Amino acid sequence: MATQWSNFTRAVVISISLLVIGWLVYAMRPLITPLIIAALLAYILHPLVKLVQTRTRLGHTWGVSLVYFSGLTLLIVIPSVLAPIAIRQIKGLSSHLVNIETRLEAALAKPISLAGQELHLGQILANFLKATEESLAPAAEGALAVIETTSTSLVWLLVILVSTYYLLLDGGRLRDWFLRLAPESIQPDLRRLLQEINAVWQAYLSGTFVLMVVVGIVFAIVWTAIGLPGGVALGLLTGLLSIIPEIGPAFAAILAVLVAFFQGSDFLPLSDFWFAALVLGIYFVLIQIKAIWLRPRIMGRFLHMHEGLIFVIVIGAAVIWGILGALLIIPLWATMGVIGHYIRCRLLYLEPWPAEASLTLTAAQNGVEAAAASRVTQPATQAIAVDMPEN
Repeated sequence: MATQWSNFTRAVVISISLLVIGWLVYAMRPLITPLIIAALLAYILHPLVKLVQTRTRLGHTWGVSLVYFSGLTLLIVIPSVLAPIAIRQIKGLSSHLVNIETRLEAALAKPISLAGQELHLGQILANFLKATEESLAPAAEGALAVIETTSTSLVWLLVILVSTYYLLLDGGRLRDWFLRLAPESIQPDLRRLLQEINAVWQAYLSGTFVLMVVVGIVFAIVWTAIGLPGGVALGLLTGLLSIIPEIGPAFAAILAVLVAFFQGSDFLPLSDFWFAALVLGIYFVLIQIKAIWLRPRIMGRFLHMHEGLIFVIVIGAAVIWGILGALLIIPLWATMGVIGHYIRCRLLYLEPWPAEASLTLTAAQNGVEAAAASRVTQPATQAIAVDMPEN
């Protein structure tokens, strides 16, 4: 008979295990960012693997290989095809930005008289930038760290690509292994909890991708239609930056307004000031349509979060954890909400998923009623069977 550990022994083993795990996480911290990126890529590609398996009836390994290597091919082919167009747009936009910078410096160098006092906007702006430099430094350092680990380092890029493939291939088995580590009594709850979290992340990633595409196309068409210089590049930039909620599109809007104010329209008979006002007004209307109508419809019921709350947590995550934190904070916040709801219900002896519980109870009651009806009708059926003469 196996000897059971005492509570003291269990506490010591758990403490040592937690210390070892913490030391491993600390020692392998450079791997965390590439593995997070690989997990996100594998999670994004997983529905495509399922779709390919359903349509072609290929095995899991073949489906993963087909999706993975097709994605790598597109990653190489698409930039090579679109590069000439993008380079032309970026060059045109760069020339506009250089001109804007020159004119902006000249405008800020001139003092403004207000109530008999001269205001030197250039000095005020310089002081403001100096005051905010330290607060924005962590976000800039985080952005540089992400760029270095994912773009400039071939080793980390290789780690991301290889990890993505094997997470696609064995992610389901890895999830089941983690579930089997928990006691059997709570494994059904954990499976349901993972389903809820999976639904949150699917809604966020799918909604974010659709928003990026829609916003990019709409803004590119609108900016080109009103004659905004570099309209295609600015529109696609707005769509790309939509991956960072609220902050990204606002930055693209500031850029578009500056281009409109200093360059004017290519063909609209408006002054530069009123054309910039038109660009700002169009941006405000389109962003409100996105926030009020498009985002709730795309995200669904899982990520109904207040726009003000989104703005605050995204800004905080960008300052504290950098660009990667700003990208992941919204689904992580929603995930914490799902887990917090489950813990609260279990602590208060409530059912975390009452709708499912009521369905189970109804099915059980129907089963009891059917069994009772069967017991009532069984004697009559037997009597009829006895009275029937034999042929």
